[in-house]
Amino acid sequence: MSENRRKIVLLSGSPKVDQSWAVSAFLAKRGADILQDEDLDIQTIEVRHALLHHETESAFAELSNADAIIIVFPLYFFCMPAMLTRFLQDFTAAYPRATNESNVYAIINCGFPEPEINGEAMQVIGQFAKKTGRTFLGGVLLGCGGMILGAKNAPFMSPVFNKIDAVFMRVKNDLLTGNSSLKKTELAAAKFPRALYFLGGNVGWK
Repeated sequence: MSENRRKIVLLSGSPKVDQSWAVSAFLAKRGADILQDEDLDIQTIEVRHALLHHETESAFAELSNADAIIIVFPLYFFCMPAMLTRFLQDFTAAYPRATNESNVYAIINCGFPEPEINGEAMQVIGQFAKKTGRTFLGGVLLGCGGMILGAKNAPFMSPVFNKIDAVFMRVKNDLLTGNSSLKKTELAAAKFPRALYFLGGNVGWK
């Protein structure tokens, strides 16, 4: 085991009260499992929990020391959740510049079938990285977010999870080799009939 373990922080930005139904929390846990290595220190921070339990100072300290930050969140009304926006703004005010080399990645999901709708939110994360002196290396934009939990074991979801897992593996490789990959953003959505997807979504709302 290395004496200087590299640190990865998974920042889960779902505002849902019940995190067991949060896609972001699910993906963050999946990432933590994939990233496990004796030379890596993996921390997961739930933004909602940190804000509501007044634990932002300790959360900010963890983020400031991270060699890699993976921000996982849903799109709400075409924007980042307000809780996550405030969290990142407050972090930037407390720690305006990174004190060590640090990479930022993002995994963003939306309820629409078109993953590119997440594009502007990904640009916001890129600006956060730039403003705090970190290197933004992209991630993955996910469409059909409403299916990720309910259909996670379905064969047609395999290509989606392959792209998600590839982000985590890229983070792991970047830190363990010391050679950061090129910025890369993938698009992923389940190959599922659009009409059936919206029908299921409307039934769920009722």
